[in-house]
Amino acid sequence: MTLSTGYLTTKQRLIWGLKHRGIREAHIARKLNVTRQTVHKIIDIANSRVEDSLKETAELNKIEILTLDVQKGFLSGYSSHFKTEVFITFTARNGVQIWYKHEGNCAKCRYLEACREILVSEAAERNFLLTEEITEIIPSKLAHVLFSRLLQTTQDAPKES
Repeated sequence: MTLSTGYLTTKQRLIWGLKHRGIREAHIARKLNVTRQTVHKIIDIANSRVEDSLKETAELNKIEILTLDVQKGFLSGYSSHFKTEVFITFTARNGVQIWYKHEGNCAKCRYLEACREILVSEAAERNFLLTEEITEIIPSKLAHVLFSRLLQTTQDAPKES
């Protein structure tokens, strides 16, 4: 287990990913031939480990945490070093990813397609529908669309008491 995989085992990643996509615990249990209680326990453990990995990534990169939503695998923060917003995400497919808000020259970057592919995957794992037109914009703008939406859903979520 590594930081990049959220310290999750293969089974924990699978179950966390299924739950994250909106599949009910009882359905996951039937699909994997385990009890619903087992699924619930694994999700609790996975959430704790995802939280640890998001916080540790922020700490290692000296990022001030502004919002944290473990169920969405999302942390927003601020880098005083780079003087910009930062987003740290976790998905079962991509593991931990860190994104610094910037207006870079994506068109000339060798990571253009890799960044686009990861961002589109991040949206898909969160059940965010993106038009083909949106998926073709440069990654820095695509990231802005995705993270604005994630921030909105995080702020709209009911607060735990």
